[in-house]
Amino acid sequence: MENRLNKIVILLCACLFLFACQQGADRKPTGIKHLFVVGIDAMSSQGLEKANTPNIDYMIKNGAVCRSVRTVIPSSSSSNWASMLAGAGVEVHGVTSNDWEPDNYSVKPVGITEYGIFPTVVNVVHKQLPDAKIGMIYHWSGFGRLFEKNVATVDTSYETEIKTAEALAEYIRTEKPTFTFTQLDDVDHYGHAYGHMTDKYLESIHNADKCVGMVLQAVKDAGIENESVVMVVADHGGIGYGHGGQSWEEMTVPFILYGKGIKKGYEIQEQTYMYDVGPTIVFALGLEAPYAWTGRPMKTAFEGFESKPDPVIVKKLSYGPLINGGRHLFSQAGGLFIDKDVEVVIEPYNAGDKVYYTLDGSMPTKQSILYDTPFNLDKTTVVRAKSYSDSGNESLISDGYFRILKRNPDNGINVSFYRGKNWSVLPIFKNEKVVSQWVTDEIQADTEQIQKLLIPGERPTFGLVYTTYLQIDKTGKYSFYLQSDDGSKLYVDGQKVVDNDGGHGVIEKEGSIELTEGRHILTVEFFNNGGGFWIDAFYKGPGIPKQIIPADKLFKKAN
Repeated sequence: MENRLNKIVILLCACLFLFACQQGADRKPTGIKHLFVVGIDAMSSQGLEKANTPNIDYMIKNGAVCRSVRTVIPSSSSSNWASMLAGAGVEVHGVTSNDWEPDNYSVKPVGITEYGIFPTVVNVVHKQLPDAKIGMIYHWSGFGRLFEKNVATVDTSYETEIKTAEALAEYIRTEKPTFTFTQLDDVDHYGHAYGHMTDKYLESIHNADKCVGMVLQAVKDAGIENESVVMVVADHGGIGYGHGGQSWEEMTVPFILYGKGIKKGYEIQEQTYMYDVGPTIVFALGLEAPYAWTGRPMKTAFEGFESKPDPVIVKKLSYGPLINGGRHLFSQAGGLFIDKDVEVVIEPYNAGDKVYYTLDGSMPTKQSILYDTPFNLDKTTVVRAKSYSDSGNESLISDGYFRILKRNPDNGINVSFYRGKNWSVLPIFKNEKVVSQWVTDEIQADTEQIQKLLIPGERPTFGLVYTTYLQIDKTGKYSFYLQSDDGSKLYVDGQKVVDNDGGHGVIEKEGSIELTEGRHILTVEFFNNGGGFWIDAFYKGPGIPKQIIPADKLFKKAN
C-alpha cells in the first residue's frame, strides 16, 4: 500500500513538473497593447554604427538590440520584407525576388490561406484580434503586395518618406492602433544613387532616424507609451551601389526593440534572422504563431525571459580588419599601383584587437605574422588579415589585393562598349553595335568612362566586352571567378569557363580549365540593366593564390 502511494505521489509530482514546464514554454509578455514596426530599407549594421541616429541610439540605450541579424538570400527587398511578415524564409513563402507577384511564383509556397498567399503577421493579428486596428503605411508601393489585401484597417502608400512618417505618426496619435508596419525607402534610394557607406547614404539614415523620432513622439502624444513596443528593422544592407548579393555588408542588419517589457541596454546574443520578426510581433502581443512559420521570437529581449545555455557555442564574427582603409564602394581593398611600391597599413575594426596576416594567400591564424607596423610591397601580393579580441572572439578575414605593375606598352585589355535596352541576360554582342572602344589595365567597370557614354535620362543599360591575352607561366589547372552586378561570362580560348549571367546584385561564380604555358585568349562579357554595376575577375592556379587577375599578366597581343 505504501509503495503504491509513493508511486502515485511521484506520478503526480512528475505531472505537475511537466505542466509547469509547459506553462513556462507557453508564457508570453503581458501588458503590451500596441506594437509599431518601423522598417528602414537598406540600413546596414555598419550604416547604423557610422550614422548620426540620436533617436535609434536612445532606443538602444533604453531597449534591446541585435546588431548581426542575417538576411535571407537574395539580399533584396521583397524577399526580406516578406520573410519578416511571413515568419519564414524564401523557400517557405515563395517570394524569391523583386519580380515576384502573387500570381507569379517561381517557387511555390508550402501553403496559402484564403487570401492566396502564405500567411503573414497581418492575417495572424486580424484572426486572433478581429477588432484590432492594423495600419500598413509604406513608402515603396511594392511593399503593398507582400501581405493580405483588404485585411488591414489602413493600407496606404505615400510618395515620400516624410509623408509616410507623418501619416504613421498621425494614425498612432488619433487611432491608437494595435499594430502597424511601416517601410521607409529613402536609404535604399541613396545607397543606389550615391553608394553605400558614403556621406549621403549616412545622411539618409540620419533622416530616417528623424522619422523614428516622430513615431516615438506620437506614441507619447497618444498617451500609450507605457503599453507600447516600437521596433526598428531593416531588410538588407548593401555594397557599392547595390545589394542582392551574398556579402557580409549586404546580409547583416540591426533590429532594435524598445518600450513596454523590453530590457534596457540589452544586447541580444542569440543569432537572429530576418524571419524572426513576425514571431516576435506575435509573441509580444500574446498571440499564437502559425505552425507553418519557422522563425523564433526574440524572447530574451523581454523582461523575465532569460537565455538558455546553448549546447553548441557559436561565436559571432566581427567585421574584418581594414587593409589600407578597406573597401570603397565595390572596389576591393588594395589597388593597382603602376611603377611604384606601396605601403600597407592594417587596422582592426574594433580598437584593441590584435591583427595577424599572411602574404601568401593562406588563411591567417594566431600563428601567422602579428601586425605591429606598416610594411612595403614591391610585387603583386594578396594580403589576408584577421583580428582576435582578448576574449577570444574572431573577425572575418579581410583580403587586400595589391597589384604592382611595371609599365609595359604591351600590357592591356581591349574594351568595347555597347548600349542596350531591356536586357535581362547577356546579349549576343556580335549582333549589337559598338559605341566606343578603349584600352584599360584591368577587367573592371570604369564608372567615370561609362557615365560619359550613357544617355542622360535613360535607364543605364549597357554591355562591355573585354578581350586580352593571359600569360600562363606554368601548365596546370586554373580556376576563374567573376563577381558582377549584373551578369557576366568568361571564356578562355573560346571555351566558356564561368557563367554568371542574369540580373542580380554582386554574386560570384567560378569555373576551372586546364591550361598550358603561354598566352591564351581571355574574353569577358558583362552587362548592366540599371542601378549599380561592377565586375571583378579573379583567378588561381599552381602556386598562385586566388587574386584579381594581375595587370602584368594581361597583354593586348598574342606575342
